[in-house]
Amino acid sequence: MKEINIALLGFGNVGRALLRQLEKIGEAQDPKINLRAIADSSGALMIHTPELVNVLLTHKEAGRTIKAFAPAAFLAHPADILKAFQREHIHCIVESLPTNIRDGQPALDWLTAALSQGLNVVTVDKGVMVHGFDALQQAAASGNSRLAFTGTTGVAIPDELADDQVVEIRGVLNGTTNYILTAMQEQRLSFNEALGMAQRDGIAEPDPSLDVEGWDTACKILILANALMKADAKLAEVSRLGISDATQSLIDNGRTTNRVVRLVGRARLWQGRVRVSVAPKLLDKDSPFYALSGTAKAAVFRTAERGEFFSYARSGRDAISQIILDDVRSVVGSQ
Repeated sequence: MKEINIALLGFGNVGRALLRQLEKIGEAQDPKINLRAIADSSGALMIHTPELVNVLLTHKEAGRTIKAFAPAAFLAHPADILKAFQREHIHCIVESLPTNIRDGQPALDWLTAALSQGLNVVTVDKGVMVHGFDALQQAAASGNSRLAFTGTTGVAIPDELADDQVVEIRGVLNGTTNYILTAMQEQRLSFNEALGMAQRDGIAEPDPSLDVEGWDTACKILILANALMKADAKLAEVSRLGISDATQSLIDNGRTTNRVVRLVGRARLWQGRVRVSVAPKLLDKDSPFYALSGTAKAAVFRTAERGEFFSYARSGRDAISQIILDDVRSVVGSQ
C-alpha cells in the first residue's frame, strides 16, 4: 500500500504531537500517512485539503472545539462519523482521547463499534484496554479488522514471544515516577521537590495522581498480563502502592545497602492465577532496572521455554508519536 488514510480520534497533546511528527517526516514516509479526519469530544470533521490541518491545529490550540471551527461540515453522532470514515476510505483510526480508567468510556464504545464494522484501530488509551480488552479483541475478530495498543503498555512486546508461554512480567513502566525517584536518589531532593521539578520540566502533569499513586503502572502491567498471560484480574484487584514522601525511608535504606528504588509493575503466575502488583522496590546492581534512570522505561518478560526477553523504551511525545506510526503501519500492512 502506497498511502494510508487515518482518522484522528482525540485532538489533545498526543494527537497534535502526532501531526507535527507527520509534518516533520514529510515526503520521507513509506508508506505515506494522510490525515483524512479529526475528531474530539464535540464530534468530527473530514479533512479534504492538507492546508486545513495547520489552520485547525492553531484553532484547537487556542482552546476551541472542532464544532466551532466548521459547524456546517461537522458530524456529531458516532454512527454518522463511522459511516463517514468508511466512505472516505479510512484505513485506521488513531484514538488518543483522555483516558478514563474508571470504565474506559466513551472511547470503549467508539472503538468496539469501529472494529466490528471493519475499521482498524490504534489506541494509546489505557482505560479502553484495561476495561475492554476481551470485548475489543472479539469486535476485531467479528469485523476482520486489526487492533494495536503498543502505546498503552509503556514498552513494546518483543516479537520473539509470539509462541512462548509467558510466566512473569516485570517492568518500570512509568517515566514520570522514574524521573522523580532518580532525582530523589541522585540529587537528594525530597519527594515534593522532585515532583515540582518534574512538573516544571513538563514531565509530570499538574495533577500527578495517576502517575505517583501507581495507577498508570497498574494499567500498563495489567494490559501486558491480559495480552500475554490471559490474566483474569480487574484493575481494582491490582495490588498497588505508589510513591510519596514516605518512599524516602526506602531510599535511605537503599543508600546503606548499595541498592536503588524503582516503581515496579509485576505480573506472575501464582497458585493457578495471574497476580498483578505495583510497588516501589529496592533493586540490587544485577537488576536490569538498576541503571534505568530519568524517564526511561523497560520490562523483562520471562518465558517457560526460553528464559527472559528485555524491552526498552523512551518517554515523551516524540516517542509516543513514533509508536503510533509504527502501529498504524503494522495493522494496515498485516491485512
